[in-house]
Amino acid sequence: MDQLDRDLIKLLQKDARTSFTDIAEELGKPDTTIHFRTKRLKSSNVVTRFSALVRPEAMGYNISGLAKIEIGGHILPDISKNRTDSFAEELAQEEHCLWVAVDTEPMTIYALILAKDEKSLENRVENLRKSPDVVRVSLNLLKSVVKGWELSGKPIQRDEE
Repeated sequence: MDQLDRDLIKLLQKDARTSFTDIAEELGKPDTTIHFRTKRLKSSNVVTRFSALVRPEAMGYNISGLAKIEIGGHILPDISKNRTDSFAEELAQEEHCLWVAVDTEPMTIYALILAKDEKSLENRVENLRKSPDVVRVSLNLLKSVVKGWELSGKPIQRDEE
C-alpha cells in the first residue's frame, strides 16, 4: 500500500459516495487510476465495505457506555474461554452493541452499548448480569466522544458528579 492508496482510503472514509472523477481531481490522478485502485483495495479486502454512518440519536440512542463483562465460574478454563467467545458473538448481533472486543486474561469482553437514556442502559447491563456465565459487569458512562462518534454517537454532555 502506497501513499496514493492511503489518500484514497482517507477520502473514501470521509465520503464513500464521492465520484471517482472528483477524487481523481483532488488527488491529481486519472479517474481510471482511482477506479482501478478502489477496485483493488476492495478485492484485496483492505476496504471491506462501503456503508452509511447513521447518527445514533436518529435511531433513538442518546447515551453510551463502555461495559466490561467478565466471564467465568466454569469447571474447566477452556469452557470459560469458549463461552467468552460465543457470548461476545451473541452481543455483536445486538443492534445496541456497536463495538465488541474480547480479552483473554481474565476472560473479559468489552462492549460499547447504546441506549435511549441511563435507565435503559442500566437495564441492559442488568440483563447481562443475569447470565449464568457472567461473573461481573462494570459500566462507564461516556460523557462525550472526541473522536469516533461513528461508533458511539455523541452522547449528551453529562454533568460532573
